[in-house]
Amino acid sequence: MSESLGRTSMAPEQVDERFKAALDERAADVASIVDFITAHPELAHEEVESSAHLVARLRDAGYTVATGVAGMPTAFRAELEGGAPGQTVGVIAVYDAVAAKSPEGDVAPVHSCGHGAQSAGVVGAALALAAVRDELSGTVVIVGCPADEIHSPRTRELGSGKALSAARGLWNDIDVALYPHPEFIDTVWPSSLWMRRESVRIVGIRTLKRDVVSTPLDALAVIARLPSTFDPARLMVETVLLDGDVEESAGMVIDASFLLFADTEEELEALAARLRQQFGEGSWTSSAAIAEVRPDAAVTALVADAFAAAGRDFIADPPALGFATDFGNVTQVVRAAIVGVGREEGWRYHTPTGGEEFAGPAGTRNALDIARVIGLAALRIGAASDL
Repeated sequence: MSESLGRTSMAPEQVDERFKAALDERAADVASIVDFITAHPELAHEEVESSAHLVARLRDAGYTVATGVAGMPTAFRAELEGGAPGQTVGVIAVYDAVAAKSPEGDVAPVHSCGHGAQSAGVVGAALALAAVRDELSGTVVIVGCPADEIHSPRTRELGSGKALSAARGLWNDIDVALYPHPEFIDTVWPSSLWMRRESVRIVGIRTLKRDVVSTPLDALAVIARLPSTFDPARLMVETVLLDGDVEESAGMVIDASFLLFADTEEELEALAARLRQQFGEGSWTSSAAIAEVRPDAAVTALVADAFAAAGRDFIADPPALGFATDFGNVTQVVRAAIVGVGREEGWRYHTPTGGEEFAGPAGTRNALDIARVIGLAALRIGAASDL
């Protein structure tokens, strides 16, 4: 353990062992949380049962919990003060389901992104930390954030939970934020992409004649060409809806949305401008940007030490994280780490197979792995004297 750590009445290694034992005693609780969240899939900003279940678990463990924080009805903030002064560590739990499309074309919520394992791991760590409260330095804050899934209808309408929590000051009194997630490897990701949603409405007419221009149909043809004219990993066609009456010169409208990804905010602006140039006249709107993850070397070092204490191999130089996360917005306002807790076989995110993986024994094992790493990291960060 780092020499910069503070001391409670017990040696740090002893506190680690007490925490691990407390977590082992609560393994059944962690498994039951995975099962509950998996069995109650709820879409973004609608996670009523899931958030209530997590809140009840935290209150029973001695946390002081506020619900409906940051103007989000299904968000919560749970706090536990340790037995010694120290840093305030915030850990994010997410619990919304993927807005999957059923074969019938309906939205079918399913936990195929691992949020059952994620939230169970975070709350499991919280329960075990409460059991060693007297040896804990600082304060642990569990932040329940709804709306992680960017394509969910109400995420698109209201915004993503972590970004909203940052914009509304939820992290102002927290020293370090941690966001764990099931991953392929054990690491702290040093960067991520910027992201923004661009939406357009183009109004025109339907025509039954070859020599008459229909601007919505022309726009549809442009959209069909986009994957070959742009990098599909940087410009994603998200939704397209073409609708119009069926007579000559009747009104027709096309609505389309696109997800744009870039390494920098400036590149994101340039990509948006290039996209708009592909179309004729239309009415465009832009979402708020999802920022890149801002790394913190000192926090990363403490998390790496937690992985070592958990008996896991930390990857110090991971490949680039090729997508965006609204945790990036949190890292703009507080020192932070996005923590990947890996499984050698990986995960089939956002697929039926992935849903089965996370609902089964692998999901429970990952939840326990998350709990162990995050709890050990919280112990180290809470006691760190030189952050």
